[in-house]
Amino acid sequence: MKKKCYYFFLLLIGFQFSALATEPFRFVLLSDLHISNTNPQPSLDLANAVADVNKLSGIDFVIVAGDIANLGDTVSLRLAKQMLQRLYIPFFVIPGNHDVKWYENGTTNFKAIFGENKFEFRHKGIEFIGFTTAPLTNSGLGTIQQDDILWMKKILEKTDPKMPVIVITHYPLQTGDVDNWKEMIVVLNKYNVHAVLGGHVHRNVLFNYEGIPGIISRSTLRGKDPVGGYSIFSISDSIRVYEKKSGKPEEKWLTLPFEYKNQLNTNAVNDYSLKKNKSFE
Repeated sequence: MKKKCYYFFLLLIGFQFSALATEPFRFVLLSDLHISNTNPQPSLDLANAVADVNKLSGIDFVIVAGDIANLGDTVSLRLAKQMLQRLYIPFFVIPGNHDVKWYENGTTNFKAIFGENKFEFRHKGIEFIGFTTAPLTNSGLGTIQQDDILWMKKILEKTDPKMPVIVITHYPLQTGDVDNWKEMIVVLNKYNVHAVLGGHVHRNVLFNYEGIPGIISRSTLRGKDPVGGYSIFSISDSIRVYEKKSGKPEEKWLTLPFEYKNQLNTNAVNDYSLKKNKSFE
């Protein structure tokens, strides 16, 4: 009986959103490219992913969620940018820990090559905001700069309270990954933030950030597989996430009703996360 009520509740949520939804759309998320000027494999995996994305129809843009270059060096970052510029659609980039941790001038270097280390844009009724989480020292956890927290506040204060927001960063916003993650979550929970997207752990998993779903995507690297891959996000009545291995059909691994974070309690999110984690171990 409880299970039937649960599914009816999710259907009701989906119906409520569908009445308000703007035009559905899809976008691609690439993460953890780890391009290296001494190892050709990551470049091949990225080249395959770019070529694969260019063959798809109905993809509006690409988000690149950090760890662009394995050592954060100028040569690798420039190579990655050249490869990403082969995309037929716009792309938006933020750095990861490898882009700033291992190279003395990493942050400045990244901005000099890509123009910025954060982004903000609106697309078909959704606000997208990407910001940096990166270590301040070679041995430290990720940190969110105070300037970026203030920047996030200013953007959200100017955003229509009813407009859904999707946030993107590299690290998962949780203990053990980012030392001051709660400062950002306090800000995000005051607004209509429906999900935080990211990478870093090289696998598909759903986390819970104080009630906000944290959707983590796989790396473009192939690992033990014959080919690498990436994620496709479909936005409509729900956030649907698909894994797409280069040259292979896409496979859905997550359906998240758009009001999921507002309707289900913390334990429900954790239970759901555990189920999804098991399927990818």
